[in-house]
Amino acid sequence: MLSQYFYPEPGPRVHELALGFLNKGHQVTVITGFPTYPYTHFYKGYRPHFWLWDSYKGVRILRLPHFPHGGKSSVKRVLHYVSFMFSTVVLGNLLIRKADCMYVFLPPPLIGISAWIIGLFRRIPFMYDVQDIWPDAVAVSGMIKSKMVIKLLGLIEKFIYLKVAAISVPSPGYKKNLIDKGVPPDKIQIISNWSDESVYKALPYNNSLAGKFGMKGKFNILFAGNLGKVQALDTVILTAKLLVDIRDIQFVFAGDGVEEERLKLLSKEMGLNNVLFLGRFPPKEISEICSIADVLLVHLKNDPLSKITIPSKTFSYMAIGKPILMAVEGDAATLIRSKGAGVTCSPENPPEMANAINTIRHMSHREREIMGDAARNTFLKEFRRDIIVDKFEKLLQDISY
Repeated sequence: MLSQYFYPEPGPRVHELALGFLNKGHQVTVITGFPTYPYTHFYKGYRPHFWLWDSYKGVRILRLPHFPHGGKSSVKRVLHYVSFMFSTVVLGNLLIRKADCMYVFLPPPLIGISAWIIGLFRRIPFMYDVQDIWPDAVAVSGMIKSKMVIKLLGLIEKFIYLKVAAISVPSPGYKKNLIDKGVPPDKIQIISNWSDESVYKALPYNNSLAGKFGMKGKFNILFAGNLGKVQALDTVILTAKLLVDIRDIQFVFAGDGVEEERLKLLSKEMGLNNVLFLGRFPPKEISEICSIADVLLVHLKNDPLSKITIPSKTFSYMAIGKPILMAVEGDAATLIRSKGAGVTCSPENPPEMANAINTIRHMSHREREIMGDAARNTFLKEFRRDIIVDKFEKLLQDISY
């Protein structure tokens, strides 16, 4: 498995997959970096060397040197990606044992070059787990503004798509995007994201917790997770302004991120008393916070990439078993509507979001309960981790023969 990020860095996808493969009897080695993300310094206890053999619950880990994560600096991020690419090409190739196949996690795109060269020298097929459409994602985020660099990234991606044995994508929209770029459809398999059912679960309403966090006696719309630019959460504040006269409606943020302070300031400037910022919680406590919410909110900025994305928090919300307000168009909205798991509205549209909230608020408790049950049942049937691990296992076995 080749991934620039791995435990103890956030983003459990790769380390949960690694444990899933290990538990099914496979030998697993992960090539990764010394942990820095999301910081600009190395984690305590991980002073970088030329390499380090490490382990995580039985998974063998080869950690390789690189420049620390660059934070908001585009130049430092590029150095971060390029340095890891060179480390994997040189040291990774020399140090890894023989393998039957290779799983590669994208982003970043330069990791595809590493995978291709390792695959070439070691004569092993590799698959690409595409979690971001590059270079589209960096163009939308504004992380890289140079048209020349964006074009170069696009050329790298096209080259890797030619060399890869198989590609997994998390949604139908991703598959269409790659097909439109000339990737053969038979190379692409839709394998959804998942959530950890041992962490995200349906819990009974906790009256004392609701009192502790100021959520008791309110109709609470909860957004849990990263408060970033891509989430475009100004919309939520503006919606709160529209509904400020309905005293029981309250908007709750459980998370942090680059937009947190600005959103707090915006809420204060508008004189809103129906917006609550609780800060960040460990994943194991999120289910408890969600248990005292009435609606769980997903929101992304309105752009073409959002329409083909199903945010990973969707599956955690479904596992928790609460009605979902999906303020994202496209694949994510289709999922929620088709399963009867909540209500949808357009992103970055405060009046429409306000109407959707009023719609759910005027439903009976039983109607909202039915939506939550539909979400939970869909998760258990389709999006549990063991179900998704089985799909990845089959795909990797198929390319190995």
